Amino acid sequence: MASDLGQAPPSAASLDPGLLQVIRSSAGLLMEFEDAFIRQLHADLITMIPELAANGWAFCERMVRAVLWAATTDQPPQVIADGLRWVGATNWLEGFPDDQYVSVAHALVRAVHALSESFWSASLGSAWISYFLWIKPHLLLGAQQEADKARAMVQVPPGGPPQTDGGDVDLESVGSLLDDEDDDEDAGYGQIMVSMTRNPRRDRPRHPG
Repeated sequence: MASDLGQAPPSAASLDPGLLQVIRSSAGLLMEFEDAFIRQLHADLITMIPELAANGWAFCERMVRAVLWAATTDQPPQVIADGLRWVGATNWLEGFPDDQYVSVAHALVRAVHALSESFWSASLGSAWISYFLWIKPHLLLGAQQEADKARAMVQVPPGGPPQTDGGDVDLESVGSLLDDEDDDEDAGYGQIMVSMTRNPRRDRPRHPG
């Protein structure tokens, strides 16, 4: 698996439909055990990144909900990309280092393995690695945009604040939408994940936990 994780990540448009179908089916099952998924990811991740032990729970919560949402939503690719960029920006703001996403991928696969039981196979593990490698560029782009924004605030050029491309999503505005979800039972998904799409969990007869 380590060698797979070292390969260049696919572009946002190159996620194989067959692979997505496998991941969607797996994610649908894991959504029934979301809390256990978060706990397992946290337990596995802090063995690789011990400094996350103190405040890594929110990170693991955000990552689990993001990967499940992105796998199960029927929203268009741009909406998914915006949501994942918001997650990457939030991770950066909380101090998560970009070079540790490889550890996240390993911990994620371990957690899926632990929770999948009889459904687990080597091909499922490979599919989850490929899926995370598809997600990773969006996380990194969100982190980079947030870092650029922070630098611009420190040193504004003589001509005024930098002008952003009209096609870029305003990550700050996306994040601020969370304030409207404080009373929602699925608020942890973030407004970017619930206001733009109907939460797939609400279509299910049972809720995890």
